[in-house]
Amino acid sequence: MIRVEFDFKKPWRVVIYARMSTDRQNPRSPDQQIATIKETMKRIGVRWTIVVIYRDEGISGRYTRKRPQFQKMLRELKGGSVKADLILVDTFERLSRANGGAELRGKLQRMGVLVLTADSGFTDPTTTAGQALTMVESIRSTEDGRIKAHNVLRGKRDSIRFGHWPGGSPPLGYRLKNVMVTKNGIEEIDHRVLEPDPENRWLIEELFRVADEKGWGTSRLAGMLNQDPRIPDGLKPFHPATVGWWLDSEIYYGELVWGKHCTGIVDDVRVLKPMPESEWERFPNFCEPLVSREVWNRVQALRDARRERTAAAHAAKATDRSQIVGLNAPGIALKYPLTGLVRCRHCGRSMTPSSSPVYTTISGEERRYVAYLCSGFAGGICSNGTRISEPWLRDIVMKLVRQRLFFED
Repeated sequence: MIRVEFDFKKPWRVVIYARMSTDRQNPRSPDQQIATIKETMKRIGVRWTIVVIYRDEGISGRYTRKRPQFQKMLRELKGGSVKADLILVDTFERLSRANGGAELRGKLQRMGVLVLTADSGFTDPTTTAGQALTMVESIRSTEDGRIKAHNVLRGKRDSIRFGHWPGGSPPLGYRLKNVMVTKNGIEEIDHRVLEPDPENRWLIEELFRVADEKGWGTSRLAGMLNQDPRIPDGLKPFHPATVGWWLDSEIYYGELVWGKHCTGIVDDVRVLKPMPESEWERFPNFCEPLVSREVWNRVQALRDARRERTAAAHAAKATDRSQIVGLNAPGIALKYPLTGLVRCRHCGRSMTPSSSPVYTTISGEERRYVAYLCSGFAGGICSNGTRISEPWLRDIVMKLVRQRLFFED
């Protein structure tokens, strides 16, 4: 490890980093952080030169790669385009709330750059006391986030018990109604509740009606909605996965189910983890229903039957010896080697191979017709319904590959 010796009296070159978590916070927060850092420098009487000030706004500290100014700071310090000895932050939480905060600090130190915090009076992190404080700051940055998340979830769960909307956008078919109270002679919003939206509640009612009466799958239902001229273009396109979420949502018969999933940040990606049904909390009669419970149950029965058929098809496919099981990366499925590599020229989506039922030729041989089709066509998201023969395309591509690799004519 490069040994970094720290001396307050030296004229260090420093960069400042400020961050604000969300755009709902005080917009002056980054400016206040920078001002606090400068005031602390003046108070302790250091002769440091501020080289660059970096600031990210509206991004959680649990992300690292998604913070553009933070990444720019790391690149410029590592590449040498910005020469600095110290990174100054108001508190360590501004730099990182991720579990790897201590690792990040160590990585910077190996680059010859120390991280100092204004709330500690820029305590020397190279001393034994400074190292202990560094450990405390790293633990505090992650633990503080965990406690805040716990408090927020506790408050949301409590508000749900009283029929209050816990936050976020309302589901399609509903809108938020403000419930006002008067405090100290001033009228203000106390909470919000869901109520049917007269402009688009019919859309959900129609969706459930067709799903119940015709038994259509999500792709066909999405196509129906995308082609409906009564629906504003601003709501389109509808995706099969979204339609499936609506059909599975208990809120449409008036019940709110809380705790189906928990979320977290893993390697800069928000991960949604399903929770066991035994841990769900159900709040019946939470809002006015848009469909009856009987209709919702019938639609669920149809969807469950469809899921069972799909699961059985996948199980049968897993026993197919014509391709290697477990190789699902694009271009590795040996049965159809171009899977994931063929793209629609209209929308850019992946074109997936689809197979016709097995048929018998005049000679008595069993065959099936396989073609690539845009994955957005079935849901009405893309208008490209062209089918490209899989054997023909495979032969063309393989011929080109042989020509490039072996210089064949």
